[in-house]
Amino acid sequence: MKKEIELNSYALKVRKWFNEDAYSPIDIFAHVNAWKEMKITIIYYPLSSRISGMCTKTEDYILIGINSETSLGRQRFSLAHELYHVLFEEGLKNVVCDMKLKGEKNDSEKEADMFASYLLMPYDALRQYQDGVREWTIEEIIRAEQFFQISHTAMLLRLCTENYISYGDYDKFSNIGITREAMKLGYEPDLYMKSPNNKKYFTTGEYIRIVEEIAQKELVSNGKRAELLLDAYRSDIVYGISDEGVDLNE
Repeated sequence: MKKEIELNSYALKVRKWFNEDAYSPIDIFAHVNAWKEMKITIIYYPLSSRISGMCTKTEDYILIGINSETSLGRQRFSLAHELYHVLFEEGLKNVVCDMKLKGEKNDSEKEADMFASYLLMPYDALRQYQDGVREWTIEEIIRAEQFFQISHTAMLLRLCTENYISYGDYDKFSNIGITREAMKLGYEPDLYMKSPNNKKYFTTGEYIRIVEEIAQKELVSNGKRAELLLDAYRSDIVYGISDEGVDLNE
């Protein structure tokens, strides 16, 4: 199994590809969707409660599935996890990833989890953040996970790994109403919420670009374009109206 320092190095390499520094929080979905060179398509879908995500890779394209029934924080972590598989594992074709972050896992899954943690919150970034923390209370933990936009469970596990909190603290802080506690501190609950109904089924990235490109070149009819986009759950593009009734053409 790869060492933590190597996985952190991989994470910093990806951040460099994103033109990001080693300390700031990142919008991982925005970066991946804009990453034309890697030809990545992301599909949000309500998968089994046992699955966080999946990925498949061909010679030319990458497809990443994200469980839209998980929280936004977990979706961000899952995307980072899947990136490890498609970017750094040779011979990869198809991978289905387990929901649990603790317990028995093979080396590949452990490495992907650690890489995801370092990509969203690099080693030096957490060390720098730690300098301003006297004690890791639940309030400080929430502030940190809101800053780095990382899931509550992933934050707790990372703090345990770095020996900032004990596993007893992990159990204590795991068994609280995290959404309510975050709201009491003035944060919006989005990080802890599942995808809204209009994003339970959704596609972004390379697939959408390809459909629009071949349509602009008149390689497919308008009807076929609409069919392809609807297959990708993008009625908003086809009809120019969001699920809330907002005209997207204005």
